[in-house]
This record gives sequence, structure tokens and C-alpha cells, in this order.
Amino acid sequence: MSDVPPDALVNILSRLPVKSLLRCRSLSKTERALIDSPHFVNLHTKQSMKTDKLLVSSKRSHSSTSFRPLNLDSPQTSVELETPFDTTRFPNVLGTCHGLVCLSNMPFDRFIVLWNPATQKYKVILTPMVYPSSSNVLIAFNQVGYDHVNDDYKVVRLIQTGGYVWLNSMVFVYSLKLNMWRLVEQRFPYYFNLALCQGQGVCVNSALHWLVSKKPHLGNDLLVSFDLASQSFRLVPHPECFNSDMITSLGVLGGCLCVVGYRELRSIDVWVMGEYGLKESWSKLVALTPGNVSRCVFLSVRPITYLKNGKEVVLEVNQQWFEIYDIEKKTSRQIMIGDASRRISTYVYQETLVRL
Repeated sequence: MSDVPPDALVNILSRLPVKSLLRCRSLSKTERALIDSPHFVNLHTKQSMKTDKLLVSSKRSHSSTSFRPLNLDSPQTSVELETPFDTTRFPNVLGTCHGLVCLSNMPFDRFIVLWNPATQKYKVILTPMVYPSSSNVLIAFNQVGYDHVNDDYKVVRLIQTGGYVWLNSMVFVYSLKLNMWRLVEQRFPYYFNLALCQGQGVCVNSALHWLVSKKPHLGNDLLVSFDLASQSFRLVPHPECFNSDMITSLGVLGGCLCVVGYRELRSIDVWVMGEYGLKESWSKLVALTPGNVSRCVFLSVRPITYLKNGKEVVLEVNQQWFEIYDIEKKTSRQIMIGDASRRISTYVYQETLVRL
């Protein structure tokens, strides 16, 4: 490759899959130094993010978790990925960020794992255990995200203890770059109503987001964010569809924040914030009803991605199948995947060279 101009070489290599790049590292010290450089790793990640890939995790009760990439054109042909660690020890998938998968053990997530499926490298992280001996642990969330200001992958651990009268919240942030946890000083004065909130938070615009309330045992009528760079909380405007009695969940679609609203488990609306932080940019993108879906009992619906035509949305339904929703025609078609006895979770995934 010595005859290729440096800029052209970088451009060519940045478009290759990780498996090919790992082979290229062995060609010479020059290629190895280039591919390992932070600048190239970031460039390659940005190229990978132009195309969404899907990663599906599945498991039966009390068994290990398996992973496989998914091609919607041939969902039955995907091959299970090997994992370099025992997934029976870390069965709980907390989410993905770019090309990293975050998993935990149970209960209370004493350890978490960051795993790069493309390079097959992983890192086990000990979480801070600071529960007072007499306290009632209400909730413990772990969420992974990317801080673009500091070019750092971070895991946020939110712990709440207490009861109806008092609430104590502790927020810790793990930095992959620094390999350490830090306690966040700002107070988190919000409650989670798990009966009306499905799943954990999501990362959009270098901030984690959760549905919360100001008082216990109320609906999740507030949308709060945690900025990974400034490590501060703030409220985010929510769509007009918010109802204190409505079951809601958060999602990400095409890099935009989404709210999924369940109306009596038979109708689903998906709202998308087109311009982050602008209340007027919320719009209803998807409306699933008994009229356009053959199976019409919705226990969980997760927006996943757009198809290449940009006119159809992939939705994971009840952790069992996909609905492909046509935005213009407002119709839906179904794609079954895998074994019905297994519960699936689907994540947008991009290959990355990020080192662990």
C-alpha cells in the first residue's frame, strides 16, 4: 500500500469492516499505527454509523443469552456470534452504544461488561455498591452512552433507596477513558413509576433520558436528561400525548428521541422529536391499531430503525416479531424471527475499533 497517497489510504481503510482491518494491521507497522490511532478509530466509527446494522439478543428463562446479527431480508439465515465470556454470568443486556454492548449480572448488577463484538474484546467493570444496610433499594439502573465532547464512552449508574416519605438518589458515572467511577454531585429529585415505564433510558445527543415523576406513585409525566459531558440533569419538553395514566417508554429512531404511548394495549403511538430540545418538533410518526395490525395486543413495542427507503419503520413487538410500518400508507406487515419460545431484544449496532 506504499504507493497509495495517505489521504486515499485512510479513506479506503475507513470503509472496511473491522475483520478486514484487523488483518490489515499485520501488514506493516505503518498500517498498524494508522488503524490503532484515535483519529482513525473515530473516522471509522463515523463511517459505520451511516448504515444501521441490527444485533438481536435472545434467551430462554434461566439460560444464557445468545447474540446474532440480523438481516431483515433473510432473518432465518443469521449465524450466532461467539462470546468471549460466559453469558450465563451476564445475562442482562443493558443496551448498545455505537459498537459496544453493555451487559450485567443479577441481582443489583454487581459487575457489568462492555463488549465489542467486532473485535471480540471485553472489559469487566466492578460497580460501586453503596446501599445503606437499612435502606430499601427501589431501583438500580445502568445505562451506556457516548460523550462526544470528551470522546469517551460512559456508563451511568443510578441508585434509589428510600420509601414513600423520603428518597435518596445516587448517580455514578464510569469513564472508559479514565477507567474509574465518579459520584455526581447534582441531586436527582425524581421517582420512577415502573408500572407505567417500560425498560431503561436511552442515549440521544450525548445525553441519557428517563421518564420520571416528581412524586411517588404518580404517572411518568416528566422527561429528564443527563448530559454526559457536563454531568448535569435537565428537563426535556415532552409531546402533547403525555398522559399521567398512559404506559410509556422511550426509544431512538434515526438518531432522534422517541416516546411510545400505549392506549389500553391495543393501540400504539410513536412520537419523534425531529429537532432535539424543541417542543414544537414532536410529531406522531407511527399509529398501530387493530385496523392495521393482525395481532393487536401490545405488551411492548420498540422503534428500531428505518428501512433503506426511509418510508418504513421497523418495530420490535412483544419481544417476538417485527412490524414493518409504512409511514405514508399507514399500513403494517409482519416478520417473524427465530424461535417463539425465546424472547428477543433488538439493538442498532455499528462495528467499531474502540479498544477496551
